[in-house]
Amino acid sequence: MITQANAKNERPGRTAPVLVDAVRLKGSEHRDRGQTAKAQPLYFESLQLAEMTGFESGRAHALNCLGSIEQRRGHLDAASRYFEESLGIATRCREPHLVGMLQQNLGVIADIRGNSVAALAYYRASLATLDAVGDRATTLKVLNNLGYLCAREQRDDEARSVLTRAVTMARECGDLMCEGIIEENRGELELSTGDIDAAYPSIETALAIADKRDDTLRYASALKLSAETRRRQGDVQGAVQTLQHAIALSDHSEDALLTAELLFRFGCATWELGDAVSGGNLLSKALCQFERISARRWVARVHSRLAEGASGRYC
Repeated sequence: MITQANAKNERPGRTAPVLVDAVRLKGSEHRDRGQTAKAQPLYFESLQLAEMTGFESGRAHALNCLGSIEQRRGHLDAASRYFEESLGIATRCREPHLVGMLQQNLGVIADIRGNSVAALAYYRASLATLDAVGDRATTLKVLNNLGYLCAREQRDDEARSVLTRAVTMARECGDLMCEGIIEENRGELELSTGDIDAAYPSIETALAIADKRDDTLRYASALKLSAETRRRQGDVQGAVQTLQHAIALSDHSEDALLTAELLFRFGCATWELGDAVSGGNLLSKALCQFERISARRWVARVHSRLAEGASGRYC
């Protein structure tokens, strides 16, 4: 373990940056497997080491990572503060790669809050920043989020084009985690158009990648889509069982948005099976979580479903 005493003796620009980055990257290994409880202390340690050694770039990166933890937990205000502070430092340090990543992160926050206009502006700014320095690794992540936004707004052809470009780039970069996430979004896009046959390969690929990476968070997210395919094929009970499995996995991930969405889908499926009381209770739980994280678009969607009553319609 790297100690504070060791850090005090390091000079900025020499070993100190290596120590700061090593601790942060170790944290990211845990975060990318959904292990936020293990990642956060390492990010705080990296931040403290960066502050002690005057390594401003390392400080910016650590703040960005801490923001990602808060975002995953649904603490959007705290996440925004971390991202904005990091963006200020990264801009002063002239770190365009990090600036582009932070512009993307702020776009995601805006999108969760239901501000598509602001999200799109952030994504476009991020793509311009990253394109100027040829950062393909981060560009593919922005493209993924942009594709997701387009899909949600039913701009299907544009979404399909953007996500195809993103997944191709992910494979070229060897970014297995991003490839899996993009495949989830491609599968969800095709499900939204009603084409189960087109969605199935992407969903299966996403599940296989998550399993290979031992990533319970992404596996739970892909199971969400697998459940939807079963429901649309008439196997609502199978969809419920799949969602129960996904919820059990997500309980360990601390991803507030995913957990709330799974509860929402579980409530809808339960309602569809004829259990309006249990379905309504699950939807109410989902609503509380969406309200807590200020996911306004989802809040409106749950209210709409609850207002329909036990009509038999699926969410």
